[in-house]
Formats: sequence, structure tokens, C-alpha cells
Amino acid sequence: MKRNDHISSIAELSESEGVFTTAQAARMGIPRDALHDGARAGRLERVARGAYRLVGSGSEPTDELAAIWKLTAPAELTHERAHAGAWDGIAVGGATAASLLGIGDFYLSPYHIYAPRRINSRNKDASFAVRKIARDEVSFESGLPVTVPERTIFDLVADDEDRSLVADALRDACSGRRPFDLDKLEALLASRYGRRKGERTLASLLADAGMAGRGPQA
Repeated sequence: MKRNDHISSIAELSESEGVFTTAQAARMGIPRDALHDGARAGRLERVARGAYRLVGSGSEPTDELAAIWKLTAPAELTHERAHAGAWDGIAVGGATAASLLGIGDFYLSPYHIYAPRRINSRNKDASFAVRKIARDEVSFESGLPVTVPERTIFDLVADDEDRSLVADALRDACSGRRPFDLDKLEALLASRYGRRKGERTLASLLADAGMAGRGPQA
């Protein structure tokens, strides 16, 4: 493939993926040398080892997070991983999900990512935990699988985040445009802590959120 073809292919990949990996590029016939040359020429920026973005395409605060997630299955494209039948269970959750969802007062990083198996990362800002996330517990936000609010609140509790901050996130989630399913949250808490402790935990969160007496509802 000629140099000009590499440039057009990189632009095409960038348009569909934003941040893209060397393995994704290889699927389009773009060799590593073309990516290295593009970076040296200032056309590409290396976001992480094995991940790039096109300079001038507009950077996002989530670029590094996107690179980390994509590198967990580097050859697959985002639309392939988003397909329900191909769901691999690797999702952005906890405090990072809360930040992306705009609930509570949490920071985007360190990046909290959950997976059904142990994943090791060289990135000091990436925190991977083994936890099972179902496909219906995530929505794709800005090309990333982010846990839905009910699952996010549960994971904040499971991650031992400050309960007052979790309560604030719960209040924000319940007052958002999307209906919040308290029954679902209670079921998640019960699955981890048992029915009685799950009920007590939810009641405590509701009280701290100024929502005491608001029982589980869809």
C-alpha cells in the first residue's frame, strides 16, 4: 500500500474509532512503520503504548481511558465489542463511571475498569478489578461501555467508596432524566451482602441522600 493510501486509511480509522490501536490499524493494512512515521511527522499522537489518535481530530478527556479499554482487546473494533452477542464483560465502572454519568463528585481517574478475568496493565492510572458485568448493565457512552447508574451505585458501595459521596451520587441518579430502578439496586446489594444487609445498606444510603422513606421502586 502506498503512503497516501496509509494516510487515507488512518483518517478513515480515526473517523470511526477516534483513538485507535496498532492492531486495529493492521486490520486495515496500515503497518506499524506508517504509524511511527505519522507520529514523528506530527500527524499522529501516541495516547498510550499501542494506541494513537489523529492530530487535529479533537482530543477528549476520555482519550487515555479509551486507549486502555481498547487495548484489552486491541484488534476488535468498538462496534464489534458493543454487539450484545460479542460482549466480553469489560466495562468502565465505579468512580470513573460516576464521573462520566455526572452523578456525585468523583474524578475520572484513576480509571476503574471491571473484567471477568484478571487483567494487568502497565498504566499506573488504570485500576482493574475482577467483577462480572452483564451487557444490560452497561450503555456505550462516547464509544465506551459505562455501567448504568444502578450498577454504578452498587459498584461504588462494593469498592468501599465514601458513603456520603455514594449517597450524593444516588440522589443525583434518582433526580436525573433517566428513571432510576431502586429495586434493581436493592437486588444487586442483596446478591453481594444478603437480603437483610442489602436492605439496610440501601436504607442508609437513602437516608444520607435525604430520601428516607422512599422505598424501592422502578
